[in-house]
This record gives sequence, C-alpha cells and structure tokens, in this order.
Amino acid sequence: MNLFFDEESQKLIINAKKEMYELRHPYVGSEHLLLAILHSNLDISKRLNKYGINYNDFRNKLISIVGIGSNPNTWFLFTPLLRRIINNATYYSNDNSKMVTPYNLLVSILEEGDGVANRVLISMNIDIDELCEEFISNKYIYSSDLLDELGINMNKCIYDPVVGRDKEIDRIIQILLRKNKNNPLLIGEAGVGKTAIVEELSRRVAEGRVPLKLRNMTIYSVSMSMLVAGTKYRGEFEEKINKLLKGVMTNPNIILFIDEVHTLMGAGGAEGAIDASNIVKPYLARGDIKVIGATTIDEYNKFISKDKALDRRFQKVYIEEANRESILNILMGLRDVYEKYHGVILKKSVLDRIVDLSFDCVFNGRQPDKAIDLLDEVCAYATINNAHNKELLDYEVNIKDIENSKNKEIRKHNFKKALVYKDKEIELRSKYNDMLFNDTNKIIINSKDIEKVICDRYGIFNNYRCRFKKYKIDKNIVNILEKYDYIKNTKCISILLVNKNVLEITLLVDKIAKNIFECNYVVIDMNEIKEYKYELFESIRINPFSIIFIKNIDKCSRRIFNIIRDSIDKGMIGDINITKCIFFIHISSVNSNIGFDEKVISKDIGNFNKIVNYN
Repeated sequence: MNLFFDEESQKLIINAKKEMYELRHPYVGSEHLLLAILHSNLDISKRLNKYGINYNDFRNKLISIVGIGSNPNTWFLFTPLLRRIINNATYYSNDNSKMVTPYNLLVSILEEGDGVANRVLISMNIDIDELCEEFISNKYIYSSDLLDELGINMNKCIYDPVVGRDKEIDRIIQILLRKNKNNPLLIGEAGVGKTAIVEELSRRVAEGRVPLKLRNMTIYSVSMSMLVAGTKYRGEFEEKINKLLKGVMTNPNIILFIDEVHTLMGAGGAEGAIDASNIVKPYLARGDIKVIGATTIDEYNKFISKDKALDRRFQKVYIEEANRESILNILMGLRDVYEKYHGVILKKSVLDRIVDLSFDCVFNGRQPDKAIDLLDEVCAYATINNAHNKELLDYEVNIKDIENSKNKEIRKHNFKKALVYKDKEIELRSKYNDMLFNDTNKIIINSKDIEKVICDRYGIFNNYRCRFKKYKIDKNIVNILEKYDYIKNTKCISILLVNKNVLEITLLVDKIAKNIFECNYVVIDMNEIKEYKYELFESIRINPFSIIFIKNIDKCSRRIFNIIRDSIDKGMIGDINITKCIFFIHISSVNSNIGFDEKVISKDIGNFNKIVNYN
C-alpha cells in the first residue's frame, strides 16, 4: 500500500477502519471510507460540506439505515466493493507513478455508483449527478495531461547538482510547510541561481530528502507563454487558466513553479478581460494552491511590489550572488558531471583559474552563472581542438565509407568482396572503441585553454605584440602596451598624450585600435560634448576589452574632467566595468580651458597611468 498511496490516503484508510470499529460493523466498506473523508480536514471534505454533506449527518443517517453492531470486531475485512474502489482509484491517480490521493478515492466512490456510501447519500436527498459534475466532470477534474501540456514535471527531470544553497533551500521548505502564505518568491539578479535552487528542491522531493509533508509533492514548472498560447478570443485565456488552477486545487500535492513570475501582470489582459495576476490572487488568498515564484529585483520593484494584494501572498527569499569560495565549491560539485559529459579531466587548479577569470574578465552576468558558463565553454573548446577527437572523427568517416562500400557489394551479390569490407569495418570499429573508452586519451584542461577562450569569446586583445613591428608606433607607447597583461590586470591602462596636433594624435590612436589590437573602438571628442553622459560608453558593456580615445580633454569642464579621472581610477563608468580598457586621452596643451595652473594639472595628470609628450 505504501507504494501506491500518499500519506493522506493511507490515513483515510486507517481512519476508515477506526470508523468501522467504533460502529461495531463486521466489515470495512465504502461508507466507512466516506466517513473518514468527511472527518478529515481536507479540501475535498470542505467541498462536500458545501453540498450539505457533513460527518455528523452522514454518520447519523448511516446508523439509522444500517445500525450499530453489538460487539466490536478486531478483524478488518474489506468488502469486495471497497477493494474495487481502492483498485480503481489508481486509474484516477494524478501522475505516472500512480500515487493515489484522497481525491482519487472520492472520485472512485462516486464513479462506482453503487454501495452503502452512495445509498446513504441518496437517502439524504443528495444529487449524485451534481456531485459527479463537481468532482468527476472533465471541466474540473485534475488532468495530468493538461499540466504536462502546459508545464514540465520537474520531479522527473535530471538536473546538475546544486552546492552551497542549503540555507536558501531550507528557507523555501520552511515557507512551503506553513499553513498560510506558503508561497515562496525568489528574488535575485539574473544568473544568481534562482531556477537552479528550485531544480535542486524538486530533486530532493523526488529522492525523499525533504520533510514528510513534502515527500509526495510534485513540482510543475509553468510559463505564461504556454498559458497565453492559443487563446485567440476573449475569455479563452481565463477559461484555460481557471481550468488549470481548479485542477491543481483538487490535488494538494501539486506545487506550481512560475519563473519570471512578474509576467503574471498583464498576461492575457486583453480588452474586456482580466489578467493572470487577478485570476491567481483569489486562489493564493484562500491557500488553494501552492506557488513558487522567481523574479529579478528590478522586475519585482516594477511590477509585483506595486500590487500589494499580490505581494502579500508571497514570502520573499532573497538570493544573493555567490562569493569566490562558494563558487569554487559549486564547480567542485559539478566537476564529475562536466568531466563525464565532455570526456575531460579538470584539476582543482584549473577550477581556481576559472573562478578568478570569471570575476576578472567576464563582466556581463552574475555568479555562479558566469563561472559555470566559462567552465562549459572551456570544456567544449578543448574537446573541439583536441587531436584525439579529430582522430576519432577520421575513424568515424572511414567506418561510414567502408560500411557504404560493403552494402554496395551486397546489393551486387558480390559477397566475397563484401566480406573483406566487413573485416576492415570490424578492425576499424575495434580501434575506434579502444580510443573512445580509453581513459588515457581524456583531455586534460589547462590554463592556456581558459585564456584562449577568454580571448576569443570576450574580445580580449590577442596576438597584438607581433604587429608592433609592422606599424611604426612611438617607442614609449609600445613599451607601455607590450608590458601590460590584459588578463591579469586589475586596473585599466590610461595614456595621456600631450600634443597640439589633434589630427596626428587621431591617426596614431586609429592605427593602434584598428590595425594592432583590432578591438572595439570608442572615440569621444570633448569639443562636441557639453554634458557628460554614461550612454557614451554603453558599447563597452558588450565589449569590455576596448580602446577609448578621448580627444581634447582640456576643452571640457572641470566637473567632466574629474568624473573621467575618477572613473579611470575606480575602474567603473556608472555600472560599466572598464578595468580591461585602454584609454588614450589627448590634451592639446598645458594652457587649457579647464582653469587650473601648470602645478595643479601636473598633479591631476599624475592620476593617469602614463604621460607621453607625443611630438
């Protein structure tokens, strides 16, 4: 029984035996099971109460019809009808595991149409057809097909392990176990691992590593796009989402996970219709459904926090970005998964390097997503560029050619020649399998692989030193640039060029940016800009390795000059990281319009890394 019945169903059958014992009946029948359902505090018993079916009335009516026995019976025998009801309940179960819930037992009683329980209901002037319409009708009955169509059963999916998020997962479990307001809302920046935390929770639920009340839960991931899809006419969206929610309401073992939960606001809200958030709110308010939501901080503040009625239905769980130590532990936990998938060997020193470079060279995104993404990219790069894999590919091509030749000879009935091809095929396949499954052929990832991926993927300056000889560049500038390590550096490099000839300086920087570094190039002429704007540097967000040429800085105001100087010192322009940029800053002369004397400008210029009086 434990294999097929959830905890509440098992309790109902045990309580049915107690009802039979207290009534001193010689058997356990459908009437005792219905008494147990009515005596419970389940949602289905509350729904039965709305039809005038309560425990005391049903029990009194049963006693008036059947009576009470003279002696209690210690033997618990199930009637054939009750056995059939229990067996049939598995056909109404809500998932492929055939886990029977209290709802399935009630449906099976009503569907049977016979038995003492149904006769007592009829004698109480209860409309059985109306009950069937409420509990068995396709309009309201829970449909696993509907959820499978609109969402994903996360309990059945295989996810990578999540390390270092036990505190957050425990907090989510604590919220789910609450009686009221038991809907967790995960809030954090994109990439911090909100979805991964829910995936880990679903895995723990599937493995039974959660408190008893959550062990029979099934977490379904549902997206608003799937709910909106196909709802062309007014009213279709409301009907679709209400059908889903009423179905979930009948099964308390379902938890909905809505990623990007802010999309509830306005979803399906065509003219004359209400949006998804207003449809969901009553279900959340009554505690009819459990929902786990996830959203970013900006979208929470923009959408959900403004709807106080929706906001108070959720319990907030803030997911912070992981630190270096936590990220290393996460990568160590994922090492076996990626080694097996890519056929590589990842040493701890390599994982350390990946963590460092994910912080120092990858500016878009959040941790741990950046580090995991870089790890996957490095493994894929090493796999593609490995000589062993290229040799395997050659074997596959040769085997395919020989197999085609063999089949061609067979069609010609030239079996002797086909046998020769078959022997060659067997020989090649044997060598191929030896190479494929030989652990000594596994690729060992090294630091050069990581740096190569960083250079190629993120546009870091690469192979530029060999181009200095081809183009005539001032030796002072060459010395500065050649000594600079653009992977290890933690501060952007800035070179102040002092020259009255703007055209000459412009041609020099153009040559360096376009011909030597071949990188993203941003030119800002202070003669044309009267007000400082962060938007001028927006392209650096996408291309963190850039050359920035600021012309005629002496023509700008003191305020703008200080902003640029302080930004270079801090390595940030607004929220854009510029530590990997090269700044060429041109000043025409010391007698500038900034409004300070030669001693002061010397002090200010000293904040820049290098000064080159280019003549």
